[in-house]
Amino acid sequence: MIRLTTVLAFPLIVIIACLTPASGQQSPSGAVPIGTSSALSTETGGREKGALETLKTLIKEETGLNCTIESQKDWKELINGLEKGIFKIGVFQGFEYAWAQEIQPKLKPLALGINVNRYPVVYIITAKSSPATNFAGLRGQSISIPTQGQPVLRLFVDHEAKAAGAATDSFFSKVVTNQGSEDALDDVVDGVVQVVVADRPAIEVYKRRKPGRFNKLKEVGVSQPLPPPVIAYNPDQLDTGTKKQFEQGMFGANRRERGQSVLALFRMTSFEPIPQDFEKVVADTRKTFPTPGK
Repeated sequence: MIRLTTVLAFPLIVIIACLTPASGQQSPSGAVPIGTSSALSTETGGREKGALETLKTLIKEETGLNCTIESQKDWKELINGLEKGIFKIGVFQGFEYAWAQEIQPKLKPLALGINVNRYPVVYIITAKSSPATNFAGLRGQSISIPTQGQPVLRLFVDHEAKAAGAATDSFFSKVVTNQGSEDALDDVVDGVVQVVVADRPAIEVYKRRKPGRFNKLKEVGVSQPLPPPVIAYNPDQLDTGTKKQFEQGMFGANRRERGQSVLALFRMTSFEPIPQDFEKVVADTRKTFPTPGK
């Protein structure tokens, strides 16, 4: 299991996009053009540049390919880039893919980025001594939304706050967003904040590492299974042969020691092909979290 204290701030989308070959046309520099739906990192300056250069070296060693990664303003802009052929591959947060597919039905999933569990589940956690028994009972309290996995964590918190009749920032007295999951869970135990949102792998690690402190916590909310990050493509822009090559390179990444080490740094354990129940999970996600603007 991954130690939360050693996880870099780079999102998993960087490594998902680059460890595998893309198709057809490449950028003028000879690098494979990849689009992402969000910023590449919460870090800035030399640390980001150094980590990215190390990653690009690994990509070259594993695949023989260079790549360029261009972050788009949002998932809608990425859809547009895929439709126009600016990008051959797009990397979405799972819930963004659910929205994107409704707007652009021809968009197809190519692979999933997995962190231990195939489908992320998000939990709302508070102290066992708290009188709250559900999300509504947390009104006016302080919450920590860890930086690790924040997009899907924030999605669930925003949804639950809206269901309770308020925006997240007004439902809670304070929203902390600059912590890792382990520190955030510790802060609930210590009374620094009253609520934390965390995904299943983070909670499982905490339970194993700190069972006594874990027993001082309780769950007051849980999400349905959600799609993990999705590597997607437009069939009009990716030929069958390249698609097969892409899949073969991706699914073998965790079988190599070096690949395992890099995956672990990004809270990743494997890439997986698309399972039979994936479309149902996507449809259920859209039902609970409707596509913005639809």
